[in-house]
Amino acid sequence: MAIHRASLVRLERSDWVRAGTEILAAQGLEAVRVEELARKLHISKGSFYWHFRDRDDLLQAILETWEADQADWNIDQSERDRSPAERWAKLVELLSRSGYGRLDVAMFSWARDDQRVARRVKEVEKKRIAYLARVFREIGFNASQAREWSHAAMLLYVGWVDCATRDAFFGESGIPLAETLSRLVLAASALASQETLRQ
Repeated sequence: MAIHRASLVRLERSDWVRAGTEILAAQGLEAVRVEELARKLHISKGSFYWHFRDRDDLLQAILETWEADQADWNIDQSERDRSPAERWAKLVELLSRSGYGRLDVAMFSWARDDQRVARRVKEVEKKRIAYLARVFREIGFNASQAREWSHAAMLLYVGWVDCATRDAFFGESGIPLAETLSRLVLAASALASQETLRQ
């Protein structure tokens, strides 16, 4: 009797989380189903229940993994050794990675329908804005300006990725995200200079 090759595959919990995250980003929360994941991974559903109690357990793991991935927004020792311009460039590169914004949009959408997720997404947003404010401060903005422009940068990012995930034409023909964010900093710097001259 022949044994299907897929039945011999041994998957880890992280494999299921990664596959679930990919489906969430590409198709939304409703598409994250055990059957769909098993089909994507070419394995029986039985393997899923070795690692998770149920679908909600998987969704929790996806959320926790997304939260853990926010470490890229933390300022560790290696970050402190970089200039503000280098840190800004690194952040822009992170935000511009293929699929990064699409997953964020899926998380924001999920948060609209689940208050527990909404609270955790809000905490992530707070940390991101705090990081941006620190970068703006180091670039040369005062505390008030840094707070204002960090919020503006985050809103610009969220709006850009929302449009890009809904409209393929926008993503292909619009101004790239990296350039859009860079223009924001240049505009903010010009306004800050004007404010300084008026004082």
